[in-house]
Amino acid sequence: MFSMKIFKLIFLFTVISLLMSCTNNSKHIDMKSNLDKGSNFGRFLSTRYSLKLGDIDFASKLISKSQNLHSDLTLAELNFNSYLINGDFDKAKAFKLVAPNGLEKLSMYDLPDIVINLKNEDFLDSKDFKFIFNNLPGFKMVYEKVHLMKLVETDSFLNFDVNENNSDIFSLLIFEDTELENQIYSSMQKTNLSLIENILYLNYLNRKNSKKFNEEINNFSLRFNYDIKTLDIYFNSNKKTKEKPNHKFIFANLFSYLSILLSSKKNIPNSYLKILNEISYYIEPSLGNSNYFLAEMYSNENNFQIALNKLDRINEDSFMFVYSRIKKYKILKIIDKEKSNLLLKSIKKKYPKNSEVLSLMANNYRNQNKCNKAINIYDELINRNINKVNNYYFKAICLDKLNKWKEAKQILIELLSKDPNNAYVLNYLSYSMAIRNEDLIEAKKLITKALKIRKNNGFFLDTLGWIQFKLNDIDNAVRTIQLAIELEPNNSEIIDHLGDIYFKIGRKKEAIYEWNRALTGNADDKLKKNVKSKIKKHTK
Repeated sequence: MFSMKIFKLIFLFTVISLLMSCTNNSKHIDMKSNLDKGSNFGRFLSTRYSLKLGDIDFASKLISKSQNLHSDLTLAELNFNSYLINGDFDKAKAFKLVAPNGLEKLSMYDLPDIVINLKNEDFLDSKDFKFIFNNLPGFKMVYEKVHLMKLVETDSFLNFDVNENNSDIFSLLIFEDTELENQIYSSMQKTNLSLIENILYLNYLNRKNSKKFNEEINNFSLRFNYDIKTLDIYFNSNKKTKEKPNHKFIFANLFSYLSILLSSKKNIPNSYLKILNEISYYIEPSLGNSNYFLAEMYSNENNFQIALNKLDRINEDSFMFVYSRIKKYKILKIIDKEKSNLLLKSIKKKYPKNSEVLSLMANNYRNQNKCNKAINIYDELINRNINKVNNYYFKAICLDKLNKWKEAKQILIELLSKDPNNAYVLNYLSYSMAIRNEDLIEAKKLITKALKIRKNNGFFLDTLGWIQFKLNDIDNAVRTIQLAIELEPNNSEIIDHLGDIYFKIGRKKEAIYEWNRALTGNADDKLKKNVKSKIKKHTK
């Protein structure tokens, strides 16, 4: 049996790891089921493993069953923090009533009370929560906006000193329809705004200044690559954009904005950013930003099901709805291609002219080698002046697949004339020249330049290795492609190349081994057929 001291040390480590970034593991479900036994130690192991994977919901449910939860401080801390990360602020507040002494020393002990009061538009005295406002990242700004709302509610703002430090979109919305509105609007920064600030600013202009709104919506579309037609539909059909926002809407956006702001700072763990977005969702569930950002974080950790759950919380009338469907499609494409195809059909039907949906369709056609259909869409997007470099690049790939190499090469050369350091164009041009035995020395120069820009890129190394092989630099070719496989161990095409090189230099057994290994990777049907043909031909 483990002593309680050992338990506490291990649990303390778990609490710390809770506030760190998460990674996923394909054995997640099996591991949880194997460790979820009746003992506290079994629950501890399963909980720690779930926290490591970012599955906060499961961890919270599991640890809440512990026999020592209300007497062991370390277990209580773990449970309390898991509630916060999962957005269960009511449960976190209720748990404080039965938690052991010492929990009040946690830095976020008062957070549930603050969040619940903000939702109820009950702005408590900051003295009661001085530690949080002064010490938690971003909460100083929250306190400042609470102070401004109090001034407006009590008509005590006439002597308020407007300056650049407190003039932002959140202050403008708080003081909307007051005597200070124009002063704050004049002094606030209106360029280089974040996504959240931009959306709020467009909402404001849509209510106040239609001419300026039309200018800014075009700038927004170009800067953030948002489809202008979809934007027009949203702002013209959504009644909420015409209404002055309430306190909950402002604070929900503020917490979502803080998550973006703090994501670029060092030493801010993902778990804290998740809490900020869960606060945003808790205060105003109709706001889609917070769940979209949560889905981004969880999908980046390969916690795809949790990401999908967050996306499904986004309402259809939300600004982020169409983009949440696109994000859901991209996730499903990884874990369930059949469902992803069905979703894409649904998205195409509902948003047939949305530029990002058109991009998905074009890329899907390109991957299916339906390149004529893809080119038609790429041309439409190019004519709309949307992501012209990317769409020209993809068009060139399609032309190459249609055996129109001369046209494809001309586009690639034109792209490089405008951006000589576009590593992906350099690589594609280099590889395409190599497979045609076209000016191999120049092709090598191109890929060498690409590798200086994007070091340790497995696909670029594969191109270099193939060129080295073509130039009869066999030893370097083998080493280069072996390194490429280390970086891209599941890429069948690169493994196939190594097999081809081994076969050409007389290492037949090693070649057949690599070809068989290529079949276990991510090979498409065409590559599998080619590899199987080589194995059958040379295994006699």
